Amino acid sequence: MVERDTAFLVGFGAAFDEIAADLAAYAPAFAWQLRRAASVAALAQSVDTLLEGLPQAANVFIAVDSNAVNYARLELYGPARLRGHRLATLVHPNAHVAPDAQLGDNVWIGPGAIVGSGCKLGSDVLVNAGARLDAGVQVGMHGWIGAGASIGAATQLGSHVVVGADVRLGAGLQIGKHCVLTQPGFWAQSFPAGTFLEPGYPEPARMIGAAYSWQPRRA
Repeated sequence: MVERDTAFLVGFGAAFDEIAADLAAYAPAFAWQLRRAASVAALAQSVDTLLEGLPQAANVFIAVDSNAVNYARLELYGPARLRGHRLATLVHPNAHVAPDAQLGDNVWIGPGAIVGSGCKLGSDVLVNAGARLDAGVQVGMHGWIGAGASIGAATQLGSHVVVGADVRLGAGLQIGKHCVLTQPGFWAQSFPAGTFLEPGYPEPARMIGAAYSWQPRRA
């Protein structure tokens, strides 16, 4: 009997729970251990505890939901990389990833998701179940693509972008970094960095300062 290498799933939230429930499908070659944080709010204070005792160059996947444009996940991703661990990429067997697509480390492709030809996903991007990325889509580091979302061909997303469930973006768009697009529906326009398009806003809003200053974005 061949002994399997140990890998560690670390994090908190719905993404963590979904991956944990089907780890044998994602990476059957590993013997998985789970390290679940007490809450998202506790992540920054729990880094040493969650990563304590991991072997040098351990196989690790960081799974945290899209809290605060993915910076909550970065609280663990950054220290894990600095400690020299190997950040895994998990692709569900029921997902379709084109052979020429490029996936960074700590990328999750959920069940039923489609990643088209020529797509490029930066490190620490989570693509939820049933999402679709058409040919040539680029997603910057620390992104989040919600369940059932779709992104049209050749659209480019900056780093720390959140695309919510059932949001549909057209082709050839430019989405700046730190955008949160969670209002379901079809959107055919580009959005500058810091745009918030959420159900609570009657029109797109944009972060304009280093603190929490907001202004409506006019067409």
